Amino acid sequence: MCGFAGILNDSKLFSRDHVGMIAGCVSFRGPDSTGIRIFNQYFQPSEIGNNAFFFNRLAIIDLDARSDQPFENDRYLLLFNGEIYNYKELRGRLEGKGIQFNTTSDTEVLFYWLIEYGVEGLPQLNGMFSFSLVDKQNGKFLLSRDRLGIKPMYYAQVNGSLTFGSELKSVIRLHDGSFDVSSSAIEMYLWLQYIPTPYTPFEGVYKLPPGHYIEGTIDQLKTGNQLQTRAFWDAYEFILNADVNSNPNDLESILKDSLASQLNADVPLGLFLSSGIDSSLLASLVHKYFSAEKVFNFFTIAFRENTAKDESVDAQQFIQGFKNPNLQNHLLTIDPSFIGEKLESLYQYVDEPFADSAVLLNWAISQKAREHVTVVISGDGADELFWGYPRYSLWQKFTQRAAMLVAPQLVHQLAQHLPGSRFKHNALFASEPNPVKRHLNLFLPSGMRFLIQDSILKYPMWATANHSGIKNRKDLPALLDLKMYLPDAMLYKVDRSSMASSLEVRVPYLDNNVVDFSLTLPFDYKSNAQFQNKAILKSLLVKLAPHYDISLTKKGFGFPLESWMRNQWKDKILSTTTEKSLVELGLDPKPYLKIVNDFFYRGGRHYTDVWYLFNLSLWLEQFKSEVKFTIAKSA
Repeated sequence: MCGFAGILNDSKLFSRDHVGMIAGCVSFRGPDSTGIRIFNQYFQPSEIGNNAFFFNRLAIIDLDARSDQPFENDRYLLLFNGEIYNYKELRGRLEGKGIQFNTTSDTEVLFYWLIEYGVEGLPQLNGMFSFSLVDKQNGKFLLSRDRLGIKPMYYAQVNGSLTFGSELKSVIRLHDGSFDVSSSAIEMYLWLQYIPTPYTPFEGVYKLPPGHYIEGTIDQLKTGNQLQTRAFWDAYEFILNADVNSNPNDLESILKDSLASQLNADVPLGLFLSSGIDSSLLASLVHKYFSAEKVFNFFTIAFRENTAKDESVDAQQFIQGFKNPNLQNHLLTIDPSFIGEKLESLYQYVDEPFADSAVLLNWAISQKAREHVTVVISGDGADELFWGYPRYSLWQKFTQRAAMLVAPQLVHQLAQHLPGSRFKHNALFASEPNPVKRHLNLFLPSGMRFLIQDSILKYPMWATANHSGIKNRKDLPALLDLKMYLPDAMLYKVDRSSMASSLEVRVPYLDNNVVDFSLTLPFDYKSNAQFQNKAILKSLLVKLAPHYDISLTKKGFGFPLESWMRNQWKDKILSTTTEKSLVELGLDPKPYLKIVNDFFYRGGRHYTDVWYLFNLSLWLEQFKSEVKFTIAKSA
């Protein structure tokens, strides 16, 4: 797991020192080596040139310098962030074609795989990745991102240039100019707590959708042709074209194979462990299949102060229940001051406004884990794939009520005139005929939409495109989450918090084969009379670890945010969330400052609204300081 950026253009010139400075700003993504390449307009190496690339490496497989990046030969240049888990299989196929390898890395395998197969080879890649491949001979380029968006890719096509990278700040720094803040993106953030793909906080800078690619030529850039993103894999399309259901009995074998490929590393590796189903099931599989001759280190977070969020006792008892000396659990104890220190520099690493407070906790545990290992395994993705969130059961209940309405159109008309209340909200939900609108407009946590007039659905989002074939499925909210909440919130949070500590996080539940299994698994194996959520995962866990307490309630991954906001962080919030910052973001400060003042001085309980506003202002403050250029607000 690493970080890179590049620019293709025929006007602006870059020196090695300048590109090195930009690379140094994000060296936390890859502290082991930095590679810089500068080429002139004919793609000849140069100290000053139009086409510039850098790569910061966190070495995981084949630690030798021979696998450093940019990885290139006389014709092609590759920048690749992530891991290809089936690289040994792909290597065997390439060797069968006579290709000889000089390294043992997945980087070299990807390099020759793309040269050999191009776009047609993308569906065969099983891993987490974003990359760019440039053909120096004819100016062709290919950018792509893994199927579920585990690894980031930003890009901007401006004035005949294409800039791309793992970090939003790197893209902007390579442009060395001003981008306008997107008022629509700010609205989307206030609605969702994150900015959905393809948008970013700035006009003209985008996130490449998961499972997509961009290909083109430098000549196309010069003529101003707008590049198009295209899908090589799509969850909705996969579901609609699937002609057979998964065999539930295959789950254990598929998860074992996923773990086997993701436990491969040439550096120390460990696993994050909570008391929840997802990580506990992975630990059970490690115990059964991989721990006979090798020690595995697990890391569990513990709070110095008493809180219901602390899962350390349950997790410790679970691991001890295996009576396996090769499973060693480490408690990583944190307190408000340790997390508070992260708050001061959060947006040096998180380059979009982001209101999930767990990013601070993820960062804290990543920093602690990095003292022991370079790679960790995490249970992220299981909730979206196997119907894990408690809100999914609530969706089921609400949807069943909606189906019982005799005259939904009449109810919908009457609901518009009801006074603001829970009854009005439930009536609107039940009478809304479009289930996607029900989900995004009425079901998700409200955020600050009460101050926004229009629905978020007025913006064309990748997650809601081409949804007609799946909109009436029982698992609709999970499918929408798979395309929106998972990549734009959960995986974004994991990438930013772990890379801030130069730690690679791998997610076995998002292996291609596990995802395919989940998307074709009959719904009754996800939710049934025995288990409302994650039915098949729970059944397997009970089988593998009978000592696990299956009655444990889901605690989530959090900390006592409201208490810390009212006490330890009060001064920081008030000094940051000001009239000046809100005006600069294009917001009317009066209603928003009232929310802040009500919370601190009038007993207001809506601390999440204050957290949204604080993070928005904190992002503006730290981003401007970090990137050091004027941000102009769009009209």
